[in-house]
Amino acid sequence: MPSNQAPQPLISVALSVYNGERHLREQLDSVLAQEGVQLEIVAVDDGSSDGSVALLREYAQRDPRIQVHVNPKNLGHLRSFERAMSLCHGEFIAPCDQDDVWHPDKLARLLAAIGDADLAYCDSEYIDEQGASLHRRISQDLPMHAGMDPLRYIFQNTVSGHACLLRRKLLERAGPAPALLYHDWWLAMCAAAHAGVVYVDAPLVSFRRHVAAFSPLGKKHEANARLSKKERRARNRGSVNRKWIAERLYVARMLGETDWHGSAAARDWFTALQQAVDGNSKPLFQVIWRDRMSVPPWRGMAWINALKFYKRCKRKIRHGRREPEPSTPLFRA
Repeated sequence: MPSNQAPQPLISVALSVYNGERHLREQLDSVLAQEGVQLEIVAVDDGSSDGSVALLREYAQRDPRIQVHVNPKNLGHLRSFERAMSLCHGEFIAPCDQDDVWHPDKLARLLAAIGDADLAYCDSEYIDEQGASLHRRISQDLPMHAGMDPLRYIFQNTVSGHACLLRRKLLERAGPAPALLYHDWWLAMCAAAHAGVVYVDAPLVSFRRHVAAFSPLGKKHEANARLSKKERRARNRGSVNRKWIAERLYVARMLGETDWHGSAAARDWFTALQQAVDGNSKPLFQVIWRDRMSVPPWRGMAWINALKFYKRCKRKIRHGRREPEPSTPLFRA
């Protein structure tokens, strides 16, 4: 490096592993092949019963940039990732799944894009179990958010942990994620409430979709493509509306309990949605109209979106009243 060029900041790759031996070697090779960055890899195994730990230690013996830690007991996906990130030393942290493949310039491009923001993330291309492209990207399934509007993340998270780079101070500011939220969702909301989120419109990760994959992204599209219309209707029965309402209530309540930008508005959303569930929809219409730039579908004219979203909420509440209580609800308000 020329003497007049500032050294690259250290990027810590936080890798959480659980029975990931099958695809772990390919992922590690892709991380170690990152170009133009200084990195360390902090790998935390969460009680694997396969050969994951042995494989991690094999790599650590060959490359001093890799540290291996083994949890004394299984912490689960959320807390194991948080432990991995807490052990990182870098100014920037990149969460890493065990079964994807990173493009060689992923970290360099995210680092170049982040600027003064708290978090930068990119698009991802779906691949199948064998690594073949499914010719579809996450951005084709989700409207990718950027900027400084945490309310958008009440309605949908678009930041995947495997695709993001975040500042260490964001992790310190956010603290532990609520027990029922993904860590990337919570960090994205915190970033949007502070220095902002940057989106890089390029698929810099090959995102593997298979039965054991933790994230649900991409699975629904792939599964539905194999079903008839009748089978899709049957699949969609159940408690989807009740779950959607409970999830919105939970996320709004969690944001509302912080002192971040947007927390007061989130408290209004929680109260208004709860009142709508109880039969009084007027406060819900008022917060939707007030925050019409923040509600989906995030395209076209905001006032039309507000009216559509109000009808959508009313419809979900109406249908939800007829649905059974979920046997294992993911969210409880």
